[in-house]
Amino acid sequence: MRVVLTGGGTGGHAYPAIAIAEALRDLDPNVELLFVGSSAGPEKRIASDAGIPFKSVASAPFPKSFAASEFLRLVRIVRGLASSVIVLRAFRPDVAVGTGGYTTVPVLLAQRLLRKPLVIHEQNVIPGRANRWISQFADRVCITFDSSASCFPRHKVLLTGLPIRKEFLNLPSKKEARKQLSFREDLFTLLVVGGSLGARRLNELMFEAWTLINDGTTQVLHQAGAGNTDQIQEWSKRQLCGEQTYRIEPYVDMPVSMAAADLLIGRSGASTLAEAMAACLPCILVPYPHSVSGEQMANARHIADRGAAIVFAENELTPQKLASAVTDLRSSPERLQEMSEASRSLSKPNAAADVAKVVVELASKVQK
Repeated sequence: MRVVLTGGGTGGHAYPAIAIAEALRDLDPNVELLFVGSSAGPEKRIASDAGIPFKSVASAPFPKSFAASEFLRLVRIVRGLASSVIVLRAFRPDVAVGTGGYTTVPVLLAQRLLRKPLVIHEQNVIPGRANRWISQFADRVCITFDSSASCFPRHKVLLTGLPIRKEFLNLPSKKEARKQLSFREDLFTLLVVGGSLGARRLNELMFEAWTLINDGTTQVLHQAGAGNTDQIQEWSKRQLCGEQTYRIEPYVDMPVSMAAADLLIGRSGASTLAEAMAACLPCILVPYPHSVSGEQMANARHIADRGAAIVFAENELTPQKLASAVTDLRSSPERLQEMSEASRSLSKPNAAADVAKVVVELASKVQK
């Protein structure tokens, strides 16, 4: 069986493809995989780390209008389609799997032109433009949230949840995770997640809220990203003074960190939410306010409506409000437990395996 994976522009699109690849390898150790994406995104590095060969093709976001300024985008998509046809003819995939992002469009179109099956996975409550458009050519549409089903042809839709890494399926205990992180076992533990490049405003809010939160009973692991080094160093020197209960890292071991935490504060990208649900974590969510279609707010509302999160719009959140939310939850173990159970109920641990089974089923029809 040969499978092409495509998805990228951000790690949030690429990592689910890797999770699907891992599940395919579990089902068929002899599966041949190829990741096709953009050389400008992180997917080349991510695929290489997973031991998957990578080919790059040109692509661009969908043109938003017929204006002359958008013409170059269309040219890049057409160029990407031509090079995708060449790549796919050489590899001869049985199935192509797209996990979102504009880089998927030329690859999945090429697969359809070659009259081979394709599967797409939609991460968000509000589907992206690429997946909305390509769904008309797809054989199956796998979705993360049941509320996005109405955006696609009903007969193609399968609710799977979001594929996540294997490490989240076998997390260490809270005690063991804190030991691995050299954290105290007896303190309330906050995990603050700003994303791979960090979230500058979220960092500022948390830094200012810490003076109100810190009463000696709480420790923090703050994944601040690699993009805000000056901001972090300045605040650390001014406020922490060598304090051991507030640790700031550019990147963290996310499975272990989530297993160690009592509460997560972060954005509401689909991957972060799926991983938090797998760890049964209650969340305080501050959606990224500039997402294209407001998908982060929609994701956050979906989780909050089911009892697993508290949501704040960034422009309405103050350090005082954030500190109050944290201290209220810290002093209410019963509510934290209820939110944790709600989080557990939203988890879809078999998502990657379920998508992989769809792929294998389609591939078997091609091979007959």
